[in-house]
Amino acid sequence: MLKYLLVLLFIFTGCSVKMPYTSSQSYFVVIKNSQLALADTGFIRKRDGDLNLQLFSASTPVFDLHVKDSICVDLLCLDRESFNQKFFGYGHYNTFVDELFNMQPIYNQTNIVKNAAGFEQKIKTQNYDIIYRVANGNLYFKDKQNRILIKIKELK
Repeated sequence: MLKYLLVLLFIFTGCSVKMPYTSSQSYFVVIKNSQLALADTGFIRKRDGDLNLQLFSASTPVFDLHVKDSICVDLLCLDRESFNQKFFGYGHYNTFVDELFNMQPIYNQTNIVKNAAGFEQKIKTQNYDIIYRVANGNLYFKDKQNRILIKIKELK
C-alpha cells in the first residue's frame, strides 16, 4: 500500500516541481512576421539553457515562447528546423534562436562589427537579408527578404 501511495505521490508531484529561473528581465518586445504582429511588454527568463519569452497585454499572456530541446509557442511545439522555417521563413541552423534571444552573435560571427555598446551584423544570401544589432542590452533583428522584425528593448 505504501509503495502505491509513493508512486501516486511521485506521479502527481514529480512533474509539477519547477526549478526557478536563474534570471528574469523585463523588456518591451516587437515581433512581426507573416503570422503575427505583437508589440507588448514581457519577460525573458533563463534557466540552465532554457529560455522563456512571455509577452503580456493588459496583464494577460498573449505570446509564450519556450526554447529548450524543441521550441514551443503557446501550446504548439516544433523541432528547431521546423520552427525556424515557420517563424523565420528559412530553416536556420539549430542554435539560431538560442543565440538570437540570448543576444549573441549569429552565424559564427559572420560580418560582425563590434563597438563599445555591442555589435552589428549584416548578412545577405539568396535566402535572407539580415541586419542584427545588439547594443546596451537591446536587440534589433530584421530580415528584409523574409519580412521579419524583432526588437527587444530593456525596461529599467
